[in-house]
Amino acid sequence: MQAVADTSTLGLRSCGVWTRAQALDVLGRGQVDALVRARTWQVPWRGVYADGGHELDAEQRAWAAVLAAGGAGADPRGPRLRAVAYGRTAARVHGLPLVDDLDPATGSQEHLLDEVAVARRLPRQSWAGRELRPVRTALSSAERVRLPSGLWVTSPVRTLVDCAGLLAPDALVCALDAALHRGLVSAQDLQDAVRARTGRAHSTALTHAVRRADVRAESPPETLARLLLQPSLPRLEPQVELFDDAGRTVARFDLGDEAVRLAVECDGKAAHAGAAMVAKDRRRDRRTEAYGWRTERVTWFELRREQSAVLRRVSEVHAARAAQR
Repeated sequence: MQAVADTSTLGLRSCGVWTRAQALDVLGRGQVDALVRARTWQVPWRGVYADGGHELDAEQRAWAAVLAAGGAGADPRGPRLRAVAYGRTAARVHGLPLVDDLDPATGSQEHLLDEVAVARRLPRQSWAGRELRPVRTALSSAERVRLPSGLWVTSPVRTLVDCAGLLAPDALVCALDAALHRGLVSAQDLQDAVRARTGRAHSTALTHAVRRADVRAESPPETLARLLLQPSLPRLEPQVELFDDAGRTVARFDLGDEAVRLAVECDGKAAHAGAAMVAKDRRRDRRTEAYGWRTERVTWFELRREQSAVLRRVSEVHAARAAQR
């Protein structure tokens, strides 16, 4: 009777992702290919496998990219690591929002891109409509961290620095806001990074984004609305709270101008859809209207595709309320 190969250890030390070479240590080529054909195994990149039937999370996806670029260990040719999760891939691992990852409003599909920092030059890889971009760059020990799974990833600060050369300006500020709000980086960390990058590639983009970042922002839509509206309406501030006479919080607005009592509330990619959410929003608006506040609601689509219309609408309402004061 033929013994059944034990595949339980595959991916055990790499977050459920493994290479073809590792698979061939326990299975024959025909068996491996049969598992792929049957979709029992999925193929994130050529020569890299994971169990089928589920979508890889950010850390598994980063592992797949790192393994496809040579692995997470040391480069036999020198002291550097062969591959480290980098750029967008590292940002996803750190849980930073990337607004151009599969944006239904703009059609942006940067979710198809992965980046890894590598010790030696490697060609780009394409697989199933996705692209893996190896970036040959030096990382100091302070610029990379090792996760419990063993994955090496650029530190939050270094990730944001690298994203200055990869993301659109508004997308970069969204990532910075999230990192600041969650405490992954401090304002001082970012200032230090700006000084360290002076005169180097993408330093201007990083400098401008850091100047526009705000620790108070709690979501990408809020950041996008602030970037759009604040240059014309500088009194709009993030996370403005409305209190009742007893000091209890009645509402907290995404953006608010207390002088004219104008609030702006922003929907995300998954908008406040459905009758229940619409009714809840209307009840909240009626409650805050009793305190003299006007709320303007903007959708993700408007923030991404109809910026001029949003700015005009909110500016007109602001001007009308200011004239009433």
